[in-house]
Amino acid sequence: MQSTTSRNTHNLVLAALFIAIILVQVLVPFLGYIPLGLTAIGLQIVIIQFTVTIAAILMGPWWGGLIGGVWGLASFIQAWTTVYNLGAFLFRNPVTAIVPRIMIGIVVGYVFQELAVKRHHQPLALILAGFLSSFTNTLLVVLFSWITIVGFHLYFPGIPHSGTFTWILLSLVGANGIAEMIAGVIIVPIIGGATLALRRAR
Repeated sequence: MQSTTSRNTHNLVLAALFIAIILVQVLVPFLGYIPLGLTAIGLQIVIIQFTVTIAAILMGPWWGGLIGGVWGLASFIQAWTTVYNLGAFLFRNPVTAIVPRIMIGIVVGYVFQELAVKRHHQPLALILAGFLSSFTNTLLVVLFSWITIVGFHLYFPGIPHSGTFTWILLSLVGANGIAEMIAGVIIVPIIGGATLALRRAR
């Protein structure tokens, strides 16, 4: 019982730390989002998913999902309180803002548990975790954005109701995702491997 209580306390402290890091990344420019210089479009390279990924690696899928949900909620609030651009337009849908971020933690957490914990393939698990964090986020954001624009016929003010524009916008989001996937397979193994090594050394 003492061991379980200690572990739960440890996870609560870690969760609070990761949530604090994510909130700083959301609020401070360039720490979580790297703008591409297109202010009207509002597209940017996102790196906050790697914080969620490390949390899921250390604490498992459900804690990872919780921390991802905090990021999603922060993104949703930010979309309604910052300059209205195309990026904010997409994330004013709570499903688009929150669900993909929850799924990052759950997917990465389960994959890492299966490969690293059960099958003892930690290097592969870290690489795959970095890839899947961005892939899951991009896939679900594109899917829910497409449903919002095409399925519900919602459009950004001043933009013609054109199917071509929809595909261009979603293609730009997808291109961002590819850059994030490449970054993920580099960043997550480095930070995740170092973090796991420190935990084992304690």
